[in-house]
Amino acid sequence: MRIDIQCLRGLAISFVLIYHLFPLVFVNGYLGVDMFFVISGYLMARILNNSKIHNISDILNFYYRRLKRILPLYYLFCTVTLIFVHLYLGVFWWDNNRRYSLAALFLVSNQVFINDAMDYFLQYQADGTSLNAFMHTWSLGVEIQFYLLAPFIFFGLQTLPKPSLKLAAVSTITFFGVCAFLTTNTQFAFNFMLLRLWQFSTGFIALFWREVEILRNSKRSEKSSLEETRVFCGISSDDVVTCVTSVLFLCLIPSKIDPIWLRPLITFATAFLIYMETETCQILKSKSLGYLGNISYSVYLIHWPVITIFMGTTVACHIYCLILTMIISIITHHCYEKQYLKLDKSAVGVLIFLLLLFNASVQYSTRNHQFWKPKYLPKIQKIVKENEAMIPFDTLYKKNDDECVETGFQELYDNGFLFTYCKYPRGKGKLSAMIIGNSYAKNLNEHIRTQFHHNYSEWRSLCIGGSSGFFHDNAYPGDASIITMKNQVATHKPDVLFIAARYPHFLKSPILNEEDDDIVKQMNSNIAFYEQYVQKIYILAPHPLYPLNFLNIFLDYVTRRPTELETLHLNREVVDRDLLYARERFELINCKKCKVFDLSKEFLENDKYLSFDRKTMLSYMDTGVHFTAPGMTKCDPVFESMAKEVMETIVEKHV
Repeated sequence: MRIDIQCLRGLAISFVLIYHLFPLVFVNGYLGVDMFFVISGYLMARILNNSKIHNISDILNFYYRRLKRILPLYYLFCTVTLIFVHLYLGVFWWDNNRRYSLAALFLVSNQVFINDAMDYFLQYQADGTSLNAFMHTWSLGVEIQFYLLAPFIFFGLQTLPKPSLKLAAVSTITFFGVCAFLTTNTQFAFNFMLLRLWQFSTGFIALFWREVEILRNSKRSEKSSLEETRVFCGISSDDVVTCVTSVLFLCLIPSKIDPIWLRPLITFATAFLIYMETETCQILKSKSLGYLGNISYSVYLIHWPVITIFMGTTVACHIYCLILTMIISIITHHCYEKQYLKLDKSAVGVLIFLLLLFNASVQYSTRNHQFWKPKYLPKIQKIVKENEAMIPFDTLYKKNDDECVETGFQELYDNGFLFTYCKYPRGKGKLSAMIIGNSYAKNLNEHIRTQFHHNYSEWRSLCIGGSSGFFHDNAYPGDASIITMKNQVATHKPDVLFIAARYPHFLKSPILNEEDDDIVKQMNSNIAFYEQYVQKIYILAPHPLYPLNFLNIFLDYVTRRPTELETLHLNREVVDRDLLYARERFELINCKKCKVFDLSKEFLENDKYLSFDRKTMLSYMDTGVHFTAPGMTKCDPVFESMAKEVMETIVEKHV
């Protein structure tokens, strides 16, 4: 194996490793995976280009060699990791890990991530805050799916007689692939193999570009003479390689760089260095980096479970995880990985079968045997049980006998919204009310309605997943959901309208011009529409955004590191800085009938926004960052005040 490629592998795994160890510092290190995709593309291109594809047996032989290289270590990792998850992680993390362990077993983790990330109510399962020891297997899924496709791509390329035509073909695939990747939903494109194909084909470019150059210089008998003649715009090849290698270290810059241009830059820089086949760059002939490249597959599989299971907040924990990863990876590489690669086909088949059998037994045992159940002290067990009872978020103070008399209307179905709609039975009062928004509208609805004690004539709630109620960013459900909400307000003309939403990240983008801010314009335009039909509008202010999976994180601290619980409260200065522009936009709302109600003040204590009740040890947020019942209880005074104000002002106008 070329030392420069192994060094590139070493750099790639280094970037990924330090990113996972220090995600808030080395925020661009995740692009090491993109480097792996380019390297894989090149190596597969070289293998297929040398062996050629003539019939089915050639394709099957290619698959066998790839599966032999990957599966024995991969399936051992899947099984051992599942065991350690049940031995060391709390039971509240088990379901998600079991689910992804099966996805990993069938090498479709990336597809499950797509499904979860695109589902408004399941996105927390695919979030980085989830202690999911199988999260990194998405990239192996993408690679295996590429391997399934690669022989057929090369079968087609073999019909092209010249390397220049092959180069043109793969360059075309890469160009259109980049365009598709950059214009598709980010989360979907990140995990979908066909939208990652351009990175593998960039590795193809490195191979065919080299072939074209060698063909053009075929009159030169020695490879060294080819190297000596390489000049790029008057700059020697050695200097170019040094500069391009330095580009890769942008992955270590401790500030977020827009991946729209950084990802293609890292991808093409990696392909260029492979194409150059340099023997002079010191970094790309480092024995240490080369060795790290040799064990990179073991390191990649092992490092994330180690971090997930054993990582803490101290520097000592980070060092421990790093050392443990390297020790296990080195032992695994030499004592297992290198050994099974020497086996023949029948032995490899038996090994994989035994590993699958082992995995099946562990999958069954962890789901059915009491042996795995954790044993907590009675006090801790009580805290865990009471908090788990609030998943998913609790919307009731007490059991409510009111049943919806309407649960939908045609416009919701026609648009394919993820929605919850309810028209409640007629109350004993005279005013009518409606609450709209996303899942926060569902979360707050019952608690607000309770404060009215049925003193209303009509009450409707409309929750559309992903909708903010009065502004959008053109993404689904975007404008369509607001049109639906506006139609409902215009049709039913409620006396009081509540807008409650967990607002999207783009609300926090800088305000460049207060008078020409698109978001503020949308807000005021839609609010002006609502004002035509209602007497009063209450709008939920931007609330501090707690981490997804917060309740599980809280329980993890309760059971494993109770001395660090106070670190889970949000730092007021950080939150206020994060919400600065969002709050400024709300101050720019032009509305005579509006009142913004801020629930964050109810959680404020000195320099912290509280995240749990210290006395009851109950979390204020659930896994999907919705208020739990204890969180809602803290908001009761705000809801009670709003209800009183509504009944004293609006009802009087009906008398």
